[in-house]
Amino acid sequence: MADFRTPEATRNLPGPVDLNYSFQLVAEFSERHVSRTSRGGRVFRQLRGGRIEGPLLQGTAYAGSGGDYGLIREDGVEDVHERFMLRAANGEWLYVSHVGYRRTDGYHRLQASFDADAGGPYAWLNDAVMIVSVEEADARTTYSYYQAI
Repeated sequence: MADFRTPEATRNLPGPVDLNYSFQLVAEFSERHVSRTSRGGRVFRQLRGGRIEGPLLQGTAYAGSGGDYGLIREDGVEDVHERFMLRAANGEWLYVSHVGYRRTDGYHRLQASFDADAGGPYAWLNDAVMIVSVEEADARTTYSYYQAI
């Protein structure tokens, strides 16, 4: 039997990752529409707007700039795919993409990716690893963004 050895690159992994709270987005969406497709239940909710507040970003979510394009799997879990535009308080446009899942018990987590002006004050978002905790109540969705450092 061959002797298994751990590759050098994985022997000394870094320690635990810290998450720092960055900002919160409270967004409003249209009614959720679900269409049955061969892949599962295709979800669509259009973004109606929202407000961003926090220590690292303030601004608004731009109404009509996108929404939630999820897919409900056979097990009832929704694969979440959201895309829309944010506008920082200084006027800079930010594109955000969320990918993650929403379980039937309400547990909802996402990973956020951003596109910001490479020379602007929010360029740090282009390389940020953001974990997002989500709470939903009626048409409002509250996203709390935590940067992994």
